[in-house]
Amino acid sequence: MISPELSTGITLTLYALASTAGIGGLLARRPFWRRLGCVLACTGFASQTFMLLMGFHRTLPDGLSLGAYLQMLAWFVVLCGMGVLAKFRQESALIFATPLGLMLFAVSAPYLAAVVQAPPSLTASFYALHIGALFLSLSLLALSFAAGALFLLTDLRIKRKQHIKGFWQDMPGLSVLDRINAMTTAAAFPLYTLGLVSGLVWAKPVFGTTISGDPKEVFSILVWLLLAALFNNRLTRGWKGRKPAQLAVLIFLLCLFSIIVVNTVMETHHAFTKR
Repeated sequence: MISPELSTGITLTLYALASTAGIGGLLARRPFWRRLGCVLACTGFASQTFMLLMGFHRTLPDGLSLGAYLQMLAWFVVLCGMGVLAKFRQESALIFATPLGLMLFAVSAPYLAAVVQAPPSLTASFYALHIGALFLSLSLLALSFAAGALFLLTDLRIKRKQHIKGFWQDMPGLSVLDRINAMTTAAAFPLYTLGLVSGLVWAKPVFGTTISGDPKEVFSILVWLLLAALFNNRLTRGWKGRKPAQLAVLIFLLCLFSIIVVNTVMETHHAFTKR
């Protein structure tokens, strides 16, 4: 059987080639290399999907592997990039999503033996409703962040009357970026809500209380409140432009803080530990 290390190396190589071709083609304004980057990204995604289906990344006896956790998040990120490419015909979405997937894979390699302690009472429904929903929502928020950040940078260049030249000419227009932000927010909010609520429901029998003040819970609820505000204002007040872009950037930065700092530094039920 292919080991987790070998399957990681194969997918890592494909995502690295895809990132190099895609970013290089974007900067050099070479359509062929951009398309090649997208093809390689889809190939890497297919390779990772095959390895997941074949069970090359299994849950460790003591809980969830941090390496597998990061790699699954990479899978969802690239999946969302492919979805935006299919929906909006924007190669830049997949080109930006692939390096993020690559970074997650690169970071995951040393942590294939690190685990998040998972009580044996948790069932497959928990992993589908809680982890699956949260992973997909985080991936959508990553694209919302990219679209928001690119919107703010492009808008700033326009306000300063800087020439739109070089690879900036191939970037999506402000209206397209705003639509991507709106679509990803609309999809991420119900998924994040499902993931958060299912986690709180399962927390009661496992930890004895629904909300314990755990740092991960606090940051998760804070992210949900901000995402709810963004979703509500998009839906009811017709928010467009800079405000939703700024809020999308803030939300994803908080998500990164939660994953990188809360899960690794703070004392939490979700802490990553070495076996």
